[in-house]
Amino acid sequence: MNTGAIGHRICCFGDSLVNGVRDGEKGGWPMRLGRRLLDEAGREVTIYNLGIRAETSDGLKARWQFEASLRMVEEFPSVLIFSFGVNDANHAEDRGEETTMRVSPAKSATNAAEIIGAACKLAPTLWVGPQAVIDGSKSSQEINQRLEGLNQIYLETARGFDVPYLDLFALTLKDDIWQRALRRGDGYHPDKVGYDRLAELIWEWDGWKSAVGLTDETR
Repeated sequence: MNTGAIGHRICCFGDSLVNGVRDGEKGGWPMRLGRRLLDEAGREVTIYNLGIRAETSDGLKARWQFEASLRMVEEFPSVLIFSFGVNDANHAEDRGEETTMRVSPAKSATNAAEIIGAACKLAPTLWVGPQAVIDGSKSSQEINQRLEGLNQIYLETARGFDVPYLDLFALTLKDDIWQRALRRGDGYHPDKVGYDRLAELIWEWDGWKSAVGLTDETR
């Protein structure tokens, strides 16, 4: 066990795919990562699941820093993890127009830069890119097209701030496990198997391993 990593406080910010909507085990991928850190690496970390259902980057920008400040203390190392984008790309419900996004690409890009730029000054920061919705109807295909564009914007933004970015869009669009899990869910949220899949992908990510101090020996 690496005792220097005991006490990590890990804040996971995002939307319902962070929160774990439709997850039969509850808690989504943050809960799974915390459990594995304890069971497999002996790390007594504190995981904060700070996902809010239906939240866009507008809402996240307004709240994340205050919520992080309540949970970050000098005695313990902190990690900030962000994952958002699906709600930005979703159809604007108030206008009833499929061609209108809830948050425009330009505004989403600005929000992302403000969030990640400020976060990486506070603590080690990780960015989990948006996951594809179900590859099915015309409506969901349109959302996936928008997500593909946002994913590229986010990837370039992450590079600009030298923040590790886990690019999941293309993988989850074609991944049979993820797509089947979405079909068993509601097309936007997977069942528990989908959250298992996300947690596994994040767990094996070098960015995650580095941020929490995992090595081959501790894994």
